[in-house]
Amino acid sequence: MRNFIVVIFLGLFSTLHCQENYKVSDINLKMLLNANAVVREHHTEIEIENIDDVEIFTYRVVTVLNESGETFINAYENFDKGRVILDQEAVILNAEGDEIRKFKKRDFNSQSNFQNFVLFSDNKVSYLEYTPRKYPYTVIYSSRIRTESSAFLPDWWPVEGYKVSVEKSFYKIINEERIPIRFTERKLDGLAISKEYSKYELDYTAEDIPAKSYEELSPSFRNSSPRLMVALEEFSLEGILGKATNWEDFGKWQYDNLVAGQGDLSGVIVSKVSGLTQNAKTKEEKARIIYKYVQDNTRYIAVMLGIGGWKPYNAQEVDRLGYGDCKGLTNFTKALLASQGIESDYTVIYGGPKRDIDPEFTKMQGNHVILSIPMDNKDDIWLECTSQDAPFNYLGDFTDDRYAVKIKPTGGEIVRTKKYTAEDNLQKTSAEIKINENGGFDATLNRYSYGVPYGDIYLLELQTEDVKMNYYRENWPQFQNVMFDSIILKNDKNDIEFSEKLRFQANRFCSNAGDRLLIPLNFIENFDLTVEKDKNRENPIQILRGKSYQNQFRFILPEGYTVEALPGSKELQTEFGTLKLKISVENEEDTEVILVERNLQIEEGEWAPEKFKKFKDFINQIHHLSNRKAVIAPINKA
Repeated sequence: MRNFIVVIFLGLFSTLHCQENYKVSDINLKMLLNANAVVREHHTEIEIENIDDVEIFTYRVVTVLNESGETFINAYENFDKGRVILDQEAVILNAEGDEIRKFKKRDFNSQSNFQNFVLFSDNKVSYLEYTPRKYPYTVIYSSRIRTESSAFLPDWWPVEGYKVSVEKSFYKIINEERIPIRFTERKLDGLAISKEYSKYELDYTAEDIPAKSYEELSPSFRNSSPRLMVALEEFSLEGILGKATNWEDFGKWQYDNLVAGQGDLSGVIVSKVSGLTQNAKTKEEKARIIYKYVQDNTRYIAVMLGIGGWKPYNAQEVDRLGYGDCKGLTNFTKALLASQGIESDYTVIYGGPKRDIDPEFTKMQGNHVILSIPMDNKDDIWLECTSQDAPFNYLGDFTDDRYAVKIKPTGGEIVRTKKYTAEDNLQKTSAEIKINENGGFDATLNRYSYGVPYGDIYLLELQTEDVKMNYYRENWPQFQNVMFDSIILKNDKNDIEFSEKLRFQANRFCSNAGDRLLIPLNFIENFDLTVEKDKNRENPIQILRGKSYQNQFRFILPEGYTVEALPGSKELQTEFGTLKLKISVENEEDTEVILVERNLQIEEGEWAPEKFKKFKDFINQIHHLSNRKAVIAPINKA
């Protein structure tokens, strides 16, 4: 039966190819507007022959309009021991639809699917490499793969990204084995969709989806685009069979088959850790000691062979080798904690840009593993076990504020990781700036970073002096010929605070207006968000994380100078954030000092497109007020 279906499938698309020549001139003009590429057709057909035997057929026709459109060709397949490429072919057409080149399976390039931090991997990618002579051109791509892991049925994404139109997209599941299918629609409303489905089969079609342009500060494409999520009630992962329809059952299956039994430790390491923690008075204190031991004695190297891509190495093996991937190091830390009577939960998550484990649809998800320690009447402690530098209970923007699933003996539990609020994401800066008559200065600056800004900068402490100086020169281009007397950096991992103490000077900061000097009152700019004009905003505005900036600058005037003109204080309060700017003059031993206090808070949130103008006006006001200058003049000329 399978061979018959395969013949029908391949024959169908061979016929389509004969009937269609895919001239670029045949594309509707509305599909070319804002587009870098046009998907003429995309067929995905999944045949479920058995719980551990699935074939996926792909037929894809993409017209590439310019160089940026090449990202949408997607003529590649991943493969490993349990996922085999049976057929793979590509045909290149010119703008008139004439064939100019053909690629058979043997003509595709292959390489490892992971970078050099992966020690062992059998996962590779077979991909088309083609350098066009001119644009536009069209790629007809077809493939057939067989996989043993039905836990990973591909979802359907009828919209493929920004700047790409889709003429036709088809998604079909043939399920003669009659294994019940679970599926859920996300944001398909508004598309031209036709569909047929039953408990065992699906057939979805979308047509005529014009390209959308990316707009600054839009929600991420993955989190906001239409999608059909699909899974089987019964499935196989590298030969391990499972059955689940909810996160509790799915997590129980993962624990029993992937995590349980992997926590063995030698008596030697248990004795060592017991000695290290013997004087610790609390669970948190013990956990800190154990986390530091893992950081000091292991390193991150990924191992992805077969089920090793999902199952952690045994803790005893990680201890012996001194390395592991996120699964192995998390499991090792979990085992060490358990040896001291501390419960912790192996937690699957998406690491990187904010992305959730879908709490409402159960299927194999996630690309990373971290550890959570439940605390009585307190928030969980979160441990990133792959980092040798991250502080205890610090996630940063790699895994913060997103849904994850705890894999527990009793079953899966959906949780949300720590959220860093606008108040948490704080940078505090104070500086004393002695202005000289030539417009240069000598300055002492102190800056403290917390929350996500801490994670952006704390590794600077480990760099060479040259790297540190170049970092400041690149980030402070407003200073000409800046020279550093001292740079003292301190990473306080206990309080999760990074401090910078600098003494430096520059020979040009103020601008001249005759014998007067114009002093920029925003000495250090922490806030760098700018917004371009957008008259016809279509997407919502999203700020993923709020931030706070507290600045205090003391400008000490040169001897014999006085303030001639000073901007007034100002306060802005909007739904997007607040700015409080206070500017004053003080006298200290016959020397005038301009004191600037600037408190800015940008709120996290999502706002409707029609609020874009108000949002842009708020951001522009911040920059306008921050860029104002004071005028100082010699006393006898004032």
